[in-house]
Amino acid sequence: METATKLVEIAKRLYDRNMNAALGGNVSFRHGDEITITESGINKGFMNVNNLVVVDIDGNKLLGNGKPSSEGKMHYEIYKLRPDVQAIVHAHPPFAVAFALAHQDLPDDILPECSILLGRVPCLPYVTPSTIELAREVAQGLAHRNAAFMANHGVITVGADLEEAYNRMELLEQTCMSVVYATMLGGVHHITSADMEFFVDNFGLKREE
Repeated sequence: METATKLVEIAKRLYDRNMNAALGGNVSFRHGDEITITESGINKGFMNVNNLVVVDIDGNKLLGNGKPSSEGKMHYEIYKLRPDVQAIVHAHPPFAVAFALAHQDLPDDILPECSILLGRVPCLPYVTPSTIELAREVAQGLAHRNAAFMANHGVITVGADLEEAYNRMELLEQTCMSVVYATMLGGVHHITSADMEFFVDNFGLKREE
């Protein structure tokens, strides 16, 4: 079972790995009908368990001193749509955010590990942050995916637990960085469609049209 201490550890790890800065990003996990989420206006690198808020699935505060993250709506809508998701990470890693700024997708046919753990990562259309419209856009975008860029905003990943959601974020940032460097060296060479069938057959990869 996830704990408040684990959530704080993940939030600090994001900060230490330069995937969040200042007051950016938010992290949550679900336990039954309750969601524990980082509070609004806190630097994730210097937070503690007192900077967490417990809410219900609609965002009504149950426990905590501060206000839940202003981006909490995204978390609540994803949890409503994805009963398999138990943890969510929203962050601003520089190379992944570069994809969000460029409105570029990350294809599923460039690195085997990325193919298995992430699949194709789309860039979702820009919607004003902290709105229910953004929350619904992101939830729909993640209905059958584990990661997405949000245009001119940031990145979000989901998982069965905090560690999985975090690992997907870290892998996504590393992959984006590799793609940027490969582009500087002349371009990315993609895995052939025939070879991609290995991941479909052996790892359950569902490729998008």
